[in-house]
Amino acid sequence: MIHNDDSAALLERVQQAASTATPLNIVAGNSKHWLGNHRALEERADALSMLSHSGIISYEPTELVVSVRTGTPVTELNRVLAEAGQMLPFEPPVLPASTIGGVLACGMAGPARPFAGSARDYVLGTRVINGQGHDLSFGGEVMKNVAGYDVSRLQVGAYGTLGVLLDVSMKVLPRPEAELTLVHAATPHDTPSFARLLRQPLPLSGAMLIADRRYLRLSGSEAAVSAAARELGGDTLPDDESDIWQQVRDHEHEFFKSAEGGKRLWRVSVADHAPALDLPGEWLHDWAGAQRWLQSDASAEDIHRAARAAGGHATRYCAGPPGENALQPLDGVMRRLQSRVRDSFDAQRLFNRGRFHPELDTIEHTQMAREG
Repeated sequence: MIHNDDSAALLERVQQAASTATPLNIVAGNSKHWLGNHRALEERADALSMLSHSGIISYEPTELVVSVRTGTPVTELNRVLAEAGQMLPFEPPVLPASTIGGVLACGMAGPARPFAGSARDYVLGTRVINGQGHDLSFGGEVMKNVAGYDVSRLQVGAYGTLGVLLDVSMKVLPRPEAELTLVHAATPHDTPSFARLLRQPLPLSGAMLIADRRYLRLSGSEAAVSAAARELGGDTLPDDESDIWQQVRDHEHEFFKSAEGGKRLWRVSVADHAPALDLPGEWLHDWAGAQRWLQSDASAEDIHRAARAAGGHATRYCAGPPGENALQPLDGVMRRLQSRVRDSFDAQRLFNRGRFHPELDTIEHTQMAREG
């Protein structure tokens, strides 16, 4: 792995941008360029590449903590951890040229998310450049309680709008001793069938529903996995489908490639017990029904409305037409809170302007949000 600390040059670039109010578009492998909104404000921004800021800063397997620069490829980090028999528990998607900084900025997690926790849960500390050009460090390398905002975890899922993420420390875990996937017949919207399983002490690490098949992944000790498999019954995953979890995690499953006729890919996040949403299209249910992938030609307004009615939210996971909201629009208390948080880190809205809730990016809207 190439090790390079580019933090001094990045800090200088941000300080120059802050002095001239020049917006910056933070990029690395550009593997998630289709995520979020794409408005004219972003197109006028200067690119700030993180690719040269890479490498593992420190890693002590016995401490279960790794510190890494955010331009580090996810594949390289996974390789180093695997050599020590460890892993990132939130199972981040591995997209072409994906970096750990991009994964955290977009808050991405794989099939293990409802059982092991989110990306945010494993972030211990961060080093960030804010919109004033200050080099700031938060958190550390141990788990502890905090008062007020846990600033390190606040960076996860912010799409880079709260600063340039330089370094991150994360908790890692040992790889499971054994793993087995069971397959059961199901109906396409039978997500309530997961509820009973989630209340039992089973070593589940994945639960999804694709068409008329339910997949349950068991991970843990040999004894625990074998006992759970006997209790649950069902067929063992065929050898020709052995990589199905990786395919879904990395959006390489046939479902994600099947969009045609104007259909777009949406991620609908709801409670696992939420009923089926009345939307046209094809569905793939992950996270025991809490993450629902939808291929649909329905309008963004209809999809956001249906997700909100079910107590959740929807995000477009592909390119879309100009002006369409890829993210659920903010309103009320959430809009005011988000605006104030953004003010604290980047009052000039230098970073990734137009990408994440562009309704908060202009002075007029931020003043309106603060005033309620």
